[in-house]
Amino acid sequence: MALLPALIAQLTSLKTASRLCVGYSGGIDSHCLLHALVELSLREALPPIIALHVNHGLHEDASAWATHCAAVASDLGVEFHERVASVDVGASPEAQARDARYAVFESFLDAGDVLLLGHHLDDQVETVLFRLIRGAGPSGLAGIPEKRSLGIGSLVRLFLGITRSQIEEYAVSHELDYLNDSSNDDTRYDRNFLRHDVLPLIESRWPGYRSGFARSAALSGELAASDSIHNQTEFTRFGGPYLPIEMCDTKGLHRALYGWLKELNAPLPEFAALEEFARQCRQAEGDKLPELRVGLYLLQRWRQGIHLYPSNIDRDFDISCEVGDALSGTWGSIAWQEADTGLPAGIPIKVRAPRPGEAVPLLKRPRRSIGQWLQEAGVPPYLRGCYPLVQAGDEIISIPDVGLTSACSNLNLCKGGLVPVWMPPKITFPN
Repeated sequence: MALLPALIAQLTSLKTASRLCVGYSGGIDSHCLLHALVELSLREALPPIIALHVNHGLHEDASAWATHCAAVASDLGVEFHERVASVDVGASPEAQARDARYAVFESFLDAGDVLLLGHHLDDQVETVLFRLIRGAGPSGLAGIPEKRSLGIGSLVRLFLGITRSQIEEYAVSHELDYLNDSSNDDTRYDRNFLRHDVLPLIESRWPGYRSGFARSAALSGELAASDSIHNQTEFTRFGGPYLPIEMCDTKGLHRALYGWLKELNAPLPEFAALEEFARQCRQAEGDKLPELRVGLYLLQRWRQGIHLYPSNIDRDFDISCEVGDALSGTWGSIAWQEADTGLPAGIPIKVRAPRPGEAVPLLKRPRRSIGQWLQEAGVPPYLRGCYPLVQAGDEIISIPDVGLTSACSNLNLCKGGLVPVWMPPKITFPN
C-alpha cells in the first residue's frame, strides 16, 4: 500500500514529535491517515497518537459524526479529543469553518506537537487550479505546503504525493467505516465542480496531469522562496530553468546572462562567446535555435527564453523492463502513476528513444508524428530527441505525459492501471 511508505518516508520526523495529533473529521482521508499511523505504530515506536475532531455544528448530523469518530478512535486504541468551533452561518461558511478549525488546531498544539492532516495529491491539484483561475502568483500557485509551523507546534501533510484513488483502495482493503459528507458531491460549490466535472474531463485527455500540477506547484514554491534569482529565472512545465528574453539590447542580454549563470553557480563561458551568443539570440529569426555549449551544459534560445540543459543527454537508449519499473539515465527518469485508463502493471515493455519519421495516433485523436505530439505538449526541441516512448511488442503504446496510443487499445491494454510520467534530465552546479 502506498500510504504506509508515505509515512515511513517521514519516520524520523514522526519519531521526534512530542505528540502526533491527527486532524480527524471521520472522512475517508483522515480515517485512512489515522488507521495507517496506528498500523505503523505496531511496527515502530511512535509518540502518542491523538485523534482531534473539530465539531463545527453546521450539519444536522454533526453530533452523530463526533460520536462515530470517538468510537473509531476507541477501536484503534488512540486518545480522542473533540473541540467545538463556532461558525457564523452567514457569508462563506466554508471559509469561516476552515479558519475556525485551524484556530482550534493551533490552540490545541503544545511545543513539539505535530498536527497531521490528510490532504492528498488530488487536493493539491484542485487548489492549484482554483488559484490559477483566480490569477494567483508564484506564492499562491505553490499550492498546499507539505510542512509549516502552526502556533508553537507544526503541521505536516504526509499524503501530498498520494492520489485519492490510492486512499480509496486502502479504505476498501481495510474495510474502513468512514463518514461520507453528501455536501462534497454538491457541484454548486466551486471546488466540487472542479473535482467532479472538470478534472475527470482533463484526466480523460491527459491521464498523467497530476504530476504536471504537482511539479508546477513545487516550482512555484521554489520561485516564491528564492532570495536570489527568482526575479530572473523561470521554469518550463518540465522543470528546466530558463531566462526570459526581455526587451533589452545585446549588451543588456549579455549582462543578464552573465548574472544569471553566476547566480546558478554555473561555470562561466568566455566573455566573447557569451556576447556573441547574446547577439545571436537577439537577432536570429524566431524559428532559429542559437546555442552555446560550455563544458557539461548547453544554452539554447527557444521561443522567448534562453534554456539551460545538460549537454551529455543519451539519445539512443532502449531498455527492456515492465510496467511499474522505475527507470533513470542521462535521458531523464520514468515513474508510474495510477489512472483510470492505464497499462496493466507487470507487462513486458521497452522504454526507448524516438526514431526519425515515427508517427502514432493517440486515443481518439488522429495520426501525427512524434515530434508534432511533443511540440504540442510544449516539449523544448532539445529534449525531444531523448523523450522516452513506451513500446509493447512492435507498437508504441504510450508517450509519457502526452497520452496512450490507439495501439494500446488495439492490444487490449488500456484498462485501469498505470501511466508513465517522465522527468527530464536536470543539471545542478555545486556550491
